[in-house]
Amino acid sequence: MLKDNRFSNIFFFIFLLLLVIGIGTTGYMFIQKWSVVDSFYMTIITISTVGFREVGDLTIAGKLFTAFLIITS
Repeated sequence: MLKDNRFSNIFFFIFLLLLVIGIGTTGYMFIQKWSVVDSFYMTIITISTVGFREVGDLTIAGKLFTAFLIITS
């Protein structure tokens, strides 16, 4: 029983991670009008706190979305 609970917890957190990545990628695509690859890259560097470099200049809405993404991830 305990083993099943651990697997369900792992799958739940994987689901949450994929959900955040999907929301982040989609958000950057619509807010910043970036490509899928650029939006995915920006999402990954934001949620991983690497912060290597921004893909491009962020609008005010893009900055607010980035702050939201940091807080929720």
